[in-house]
Amino acid sequence: MDAPRSTLAFRLAQDLPQELRFIVHHLSSPPTECPAIFSPPPGEDAEQTYCESHFLSVSVDHNGSLLQAFAIEALIYTTRDLTTLFISKADSTGYLHLLHFPKAHGSPLRTCLTTFLFYLVESRYRPGVRLVISLFARAQDQYLFPGSIENDKKHVLDDRGLIRWWSEIVDAILRRYPRKATEALGDSNEQFDVLIPEGYLKVPGCDLYETKSFLPANARLERGNPLWKPEDPLRTIGKSPCVPERCLIPRFPDDPKARFLIDLDDELPENRTQDHESPSKGQAPGKWRSVRSIEQFWEMMAFRQECAAGRLVGFIWGVLTPLKLVQRPYNALNHATEPAIRNYSGDIALPTPDHSQDQERMSPLPESPLLKSSPPPELPRFPLGSSQVQPLNSRPAAPLNLETILSDDIVEHAPSILEEMDMVEKQGSSLSEAYYWPNTCRGELVLAEADYKSVNDLLLTLDYADEILAATSTKEWVDAVAKAARVASWGLVVIGQKPFVNPILLEASAGTASSLPNPMMVRKKKRLNDTDLLSSLDDKNSESLVKVLSSGLVRKKPKTISFDLNGSG
Repeated sequence: MDAPRSTLAFRLAQDLPQELRFIVHHLSSPPTECPAIFSPPPGEDAEQTYCESHFLSVSVDHNGSLLQAFAIEALIYTTRDLTTLFISKADSTGYLHLLHFPKAHGSPLRTCLTTFLFYLVESRYRPGVRLVISLFARAQDQYLFPGSIENDKKHVLDDRGLIRWWSEIVDAILRRYPRKATEALGDSNEQFDVLIPEGYLKVPGCDLYETKSFLPANARLERGNPLWKPEDPLRTIGKSPCVPERCLIPRFPDDPKARFLIDLDDELPENRTQDHESPSKGQAPGKWRSVRSIEQFWEMMAFRQECAAGRLVGFIWGVLTPLKLVQRPYNALNHATEPAIRNYSGDIALPTPDHSQDQERMSPLPESPLLKSSPPPELPRFPLGSSQVQPLNSRPAAPLNLETILSDDIVEHAPSILEEMDMVEKQGSSLSEAYYWPNTCRGELVLAEADYKSVNDLLLTLDYADEILAATSTKEWVDAVAKAARVASWGLVVIGQKPFVNPILLEASAGTASSLPNPMMVRKKKRLNDTDLLSSLDDKNSESLVKVLSSGLVRKKPKTISFDLNGSG
C-alpha cells in the first residue's frame, strides 16, 4: 500500500460536513521499547516490542473559548511479525451541541474517529506484516473527561449499543480494503500489498447467535464467506497455534483479559514451585492448571467481575493480513520453533538449560534513550497552503511565562529527541525489524514518553462538569502540553469541506430499473364500468346495515327428556 497522500488534518477536512469547524490537537510519543504483549513460550526470550502512543483531542470554539468535545488514545505495538493498533480510551464531553449542526449530517464524532484510525492503519502498515486493530468495548460514564457525566447533553451508550457502535467503526475501516480473490495474483511481490480484511467479535457470556446480533447490520446479511466472525482470532495472530494458551492472548493496559491472565499465571508449575507448592501431576511447563483451552478461557471470563457486573464487554478485532501470509500460514519463525512446540503438550521434556523452569525467563529490557529526551522547540507542522487547514496561531515561539501546571516529574530536557531517534533508526537490522516510526504518522507535537504520560495524567485531574469548567480545563491542558513541548501554542483549525447530500434524495436518485419490481409481475386492478360501480356501491350500503343471521344458520338446542330410573314416573 502506498504512503498516505495527505495529512491527518487534511483528511478530517475532507470527511467532515461542510462549514463544520473544529480545533484539532494531535499528540504522540516516539516508539519506546516495552514489555512484550505476548508471553514467551517456555525456554524462549520475550519478543522485542516497541510502543508508540497517539492522542487526538477535538475541540469546539464557543464564544472565543475552546471546549474539548471528544478525544481518543491509541497505542501502536510493533514487533518483527505483527503491528497491533490498540484503542486504549475514547470519551466525549457532550459539548458538540454547541455547534448546532443538523443531525441529518451524521455524527462528526464517528467521522473523526474513523478517519483518525484509518490514518494510523494506513500509515503504520508494513509490507508483508499483519496488522491488527484491537479494542474492548465496556460501557462507562466517563473515561478521559472527569465530571463530564454531569453534563445532561452527553449521550452515554449502554453496553449493547456501545459494542454495536464500535463494531460499525471497525467495519467502516475494514470495508475500505476490498476482498480480492486469491487467484487474481500469482507468486509476485504484489501479494504483500493485497490485504485480506477480517473482523472478529467475542462477547463473554453470550452464545453464538446472541453474539451475531452485535455485528454490523451489513455483516449480518452476508452469506458464504462473511467479513465478520463471532469468535476470536488469537490462534491466527499468535506466533503459532501450538504454543500454550497464555502465549496467544495479548496483554494490554487496563485490559480485563490481562488481569485474568495475571491470576491464571499463579497456576503455572514454575510459579507454584517458587511458592513451595507441588505442581499438579502431568502439568506441562507454561500450561495453566484450570484453563486448558482458549474456549475455556472465554467461558471463565464471563464470570469475571468486569464481565459479570450486569454489563456486557465486547472484544473486537480487525485483522488485515497480507495475501502472502494467507497462502502461507506459518512464517520462517514459526517453522524454526516447531520442533520445540511439539513438546508443550507435556509428553516429552523440553530441552532447556538447568533451572530454566524456576521462573519465567524474561530478557531484561535495556533502558531506552527515548525516556531521557524531549522534542525540539519547533517541529514540522501541517502544510498551511490549504484553506481547509489553518494554524491556530502562526506567530513565532516566544518565551513563556506560564504558571507551573505540571507536577515535578516533568522537567525540561535538551530538545534532542529527533536526533536521538534518527540515531536509533540507524542501528543494526535486528532493531529495525521491530522498530518502525514513519514521518507520516507523527503527531503535531512529539513528547518523550515520560512527558506524554504526565500531561495525560493531568487530564484526569481536571473538571468538565459545565461549560465554564470545561473551557478552563481545556486551556490548562493545552498550555501544559505546549509547556512540555517548549512551544508557544499549538493546534490546527479544521473546517469541513464535504458537501451535504440529503440521504432521502440520494436514495431516490440512485434508484435503477433493476431495483424496481418487474412490471410483468404486477397485477393491475380491473377497471370498473358504470354498472359495476353502482352494484359495488349498493353492496357497500347493504353492508353498512344491521346484519341478521338467516334462519338456516341458527342451530337450536334439542330438547332432552329425563326419566326416573327408579320408576317413580
